[in-house]
Amino acid sequence: MPKISIIINCHNGEEFLKETLNALEEQTYSDFEIIFYDNFSTDSSAKIANTFDSRLKYYKSNDFISLGAARNKALDFTTGDYIAFCDCDDIWDSEKLAKQVDELDNDETVGMVFTNFKRLNMINGLIDIFDKKAEYKKLDFAELVCNYSFCLSSFLIRRSALSELDHCFNEAFQYAEEFELFSRIAYHWKTVYLPEPFVVYRIHKNMTTLKVEERIGIEYGLALDNLRKMSPDIDSLYPDVIKEISFRRDFTKAKYLIKFGNNKMVRVLTRPYMFYNIRAFLFFIIALGPKSFSTKIVSLFYKQRI
Repeated sequence: MPKISIIINCHNGEEFLKETLNALEEQTYSDFEIIFYDNFSTDSSAKIANTFDSRLKYYKSNDFISLGAARNKALDFTTGDYIAFCDCDDIWDSEKLAKQVDELDNDETVGMVFTNFKRLNMINGLIDIFDKKAEYKKLDFAELVCNYSFCLSSFLIRRSALSELDHCFNEAFQYAEEFELFSRIAYHWKTVYLPEPFVVYRIHKNMTTLKVEERIGIEYGLALDNLRKMSPDIDSLYPDVIKEISFRRDFTKAKYLIKFGNNKMVRVLTRPYMFYNIRAFLFFIIALGPKSFSTKIVSLFYKQRI
């Protein structure tokens, strides 16, 4: 059996899929299988996937299902000791798997290894490194949740860290299913962060994140609820974690609402965090102005960002 199972979940991903597969073919660590789960694509994704060598195993859903459900289905077909996910529009550096396998092989207390990444904005043509001050770190639960953003394609996960959970991806989620999963794993395992940007993460008009903005704050709240169910003492054990997730829940709701000029609710959501995070402070101040002012300022600000 291969050491690593790489899961690619795909729904009509023909535009970037060949480039993604080429990067996997160039990995210096080659003991892997690819579990390609086609979520009822109607384009040429299947034809492109099947140009790969015999390490790729192709499966297709009988109908379209949620991304969380598709990831869980794909997990059922894996055989490797380590599990990786590669979105069908992302690109891996050739050394990614080799570096991550070393970390998991050398420390059995580590459940996950993830890396820095580059963001390639297909909308405005800009590219940058996400974490410009990255350092190698071995993280505990609080450090991971409070200080890091996740790119799913950058993770390599120990199978036993997944198998001990009562569920993997929450199938009701559309955005924060990765955050919720990684938080539960990190509660029991150490996580290694590699500073090298071993993944290129594409931002484009068809990506899921840009379509489910209204759900983001709701799902952070649900992720927090699930952590509390898993560990009833988490509020007293990790108050900083509770504060950070609560901030993400409320601030992402505020980001969504300010676009529609709901300034009163934006102030309610950001007031508790004005001296916790500078973004909350700025949004509170902006929301003191009239709707025409706040919507224009926020739209200009986010237009300039990747």
